[in-house]
Formats: sequence, C-alpha cells, structure tokens
Amino acid sequence: MAYRFANQSEVKELEAWCMDILHAVQDEVREYFTFDIRLIGSGDKRLVTQNSDECFDLDYNIILQKDKKGLLDNPKQIKDIFVARFNKVLKQYVSGYTHISDSTSVVTVKIIRNNRLEFSFDVAIIVEGDDGYFYRLINDKNTGRYIWNQVAHSKNYLGKFKALKERGYWMDFKRRYLELKNLHLKRQDGVKSFSIFLETLNEFYR
Repeated sequence: MAYRFANQSEVKELEAWCMDILHAVQDEVREYFTFDIRLIGSGDKRLVTQNSDECFDLDYNIILQKDKKGLLDNPKQIKDIFVARFNKVLKQYVSGYTHISDSTSVVTVKIIRNNRLEFSFDVAIIVEGDDGYFYRLINDKNTGRYIWNQVAHSKNYLGKFKALKERGYWMDFKRRYLELKNLHLKRQDGVKSFSIFLETLNEFYR
C-alpha cells in the first residue's frame, strides 16, 4: 500500500462537513476559549493524502488563542472539555454516532456504519508558546499525565511555508511531502501528518 493525493472534490465536500462540526464545537467552548482552525498543511487541501483504496481522513489543528478561564496549566481539563463538547455536537450531527477516541495526541472522530469505517478526522489541540514554538496537548503514556509537548521545527512555520511557495518550490515540497508520508507508512511509526509537514518544511530550510 502507498499514499497518493486524495481527490480534491471529495476533500472539499468532507472538509465543509468537518468545518461545520468544528464551528459548532467552537460555539460550545466559547466561554472557555477562542481558537483558530487549520487543516494540516496550513489549510492546503492539496496535501491531503489517501492510502490506496482506503477512505482518507482529515487532520486539523485547533490553535488556542484566548484562554478565558486560565486553564492552560491544566491540560487534562482542557482535553476533557473538548472531548465532552465533541461528543455533544456529534450526537446532534451524526445519525448513529457513538463516541470519539481520545488518542495520545489527538481527538479522533470515526464515522462507522455497518461495521465499516466510512470517514474519520483527527483534531490536535495546539497552543503557541512565548518562544514561538507550537505545543501539542498530549497524553504522556509514560507518566499518565496530560502535558504540552513542543512540536519540533514549528517555529514560524507559516511564514516559512508562505515564503517557500512564493519562491516557486511548491511542487518540490508537495512531491517530497508525499515521499516522506510513504516512508513513515513503510516504517509504521505512527508519525502524524503535521509532523511530516514540518519535517518536509525543515528539509527546505536546512
């Protein structure tokens, strides 16, 4: 099996559905946070990949901006709030929906019908630190604690990606991103799309 880039019309349709869900969650947590929503690859749909004939999934970052209740020092409470609100919203939006999965570094929404996975999307909860790096909320399996984990190579990544495209390296970037996706698939190391995106970007800035 190998990754290929997904059909853009299908990506656009499912992205619109995911954004409806995410905007509803945004309304649900408004008393606690404001946040920005980004499809992995800085919102670039053309980087969404699909593994052979399997259904593709979408990967989002929720980037916390305004912490109205001072909860950043309590990442477990933040995760609990988002898991509860996703459950509430999805029960309203999806017929036959059961629950979401609280993975190590993401909230995973799976739509399963007739014992078959039809579609899924992952949502990572991110915050930008004072040092300019992004930090992902993770469940540290070694300690059992929820922590903010620095995302390697994430400092000023949006500016770097914009500059790379302006310099005409978009096709080279896209080709290398797909190569690295397949390399990690071969290794079965579970590296997330955002980390692969940053790994690719870092290669162009060495």
